[in-house]
Amino acid sequence: MSPQSILADNIQALTSGAKILKRLSREQYNQVSLPYFTASVGKHFRHILDHYLSFINGLSDGHVNYDQRNRETRIEIDAHCALDTLQQIVTSLSTLKTAANPRMLTEQHLYVTLSTSCSNELTEPVASSLQRELVFLQGHTIHHYAIIAAILKFEGVSVDQSFGVAASTQKYLEQMQCAP
Repeated sequence: MSPQSILADNIQALTSGAKILKRLSREQYNQVSLPYFTASVGKHFRHILDHYLSFINGLSDGHVNYDQRNRETRIEIDAHCALDTLQQIVTSLSTLKTAANPRMLTEQHLYVTLSTSCSNELTEPVASSLQRELVFLQGHTIHHYAIIAAILKFEGVSVDQSFGVAASTQKYLEQMQCAP
């Protein structure tokens, strides 16, 4: 899997989220369907976008800190703001895809900070790569899309069957349909 294809996959995943954002009413975006779900669609989108923004912001100094996210409330309550932010992220990833030297995408080393426990211990950065973080971001996005799809279906909003379904699962389902 080339870094260019991973960037393209992230852009495609974000673009599929944009299609959902454009269709939702303010109420659908902000609805919390307790007790079944504890967060709104908007909170999930904000969380996804926060991770991408942390990634993009960390590229300049080689340290991506997923713990220091903006958690911009406006993104989680305003689908138009989320859509604008999402489109800015797509533009940044597209610029990275076209401007980057392919070797840089595979060889650029990053340090990543992400807490793995609730203790007050300082979290030490771990070594990673641009390519690995893009794989993480895509998987993280699809995971939250699956939750968003469940929330929307629970609220009676139709969602494309592939939204929130991992690529490996989609491939498996296709193979099962083709099997004799």
